[in-house]
Amino acid sequence: MDLNDDARRVLQVIAHGRSNRHHIRQQSALAEADATDILATLTDAGLVTEVDRGLFAITSDGRDELDREYPAEAGFLRETSVIHDAPTIKTLRLRGDRGLVEVQVDEQSVLKMAGALGTVLADTHSTHDAVAALEELLDSDAGEGTADGV
Repeated sequence: MDLNDDARRVLQVIAHGRSNRHHIRQQSALAEADATDILATLTDAGLVTEVDRGLFAITSDGRDELDREYPAEAGFLRETSVIHDAPTIKTLRLRGDRGLVEVQVDEQSVLKMAGALGTVLADTHSTHDAVAALEELLDSDAGEGTADGV
């Protein structure tokens, strides 16, 4: 599929993580009608899927269409913020010295992130209180049997 600049911009927004219509319009700077039309076209083409009412995710075909342009490496972490704070899903913006990346976490993926951070920090900051806190979180959750795959 030959994407125009607007469609590519929408696809790149969704490549950062699941996005609702408002977030897509905000990040792509498109009018509501244009964003709606583009989302319908991308969905019909199988490049994105509507995973819930008004919530879109990129498909593997959509990632292939971007020619591996996303997700971009942000570089060394400089700033973090929570940009979407729903009860069960949080979207984090990680700004680095070369750009930014957004990641969405839910109950299970936050444990995967904690496990990855624990592994990295154990090598570089093994005596830091944050490592102990991550280990405690993972140990307590493993005891409940929900940390499979971490």
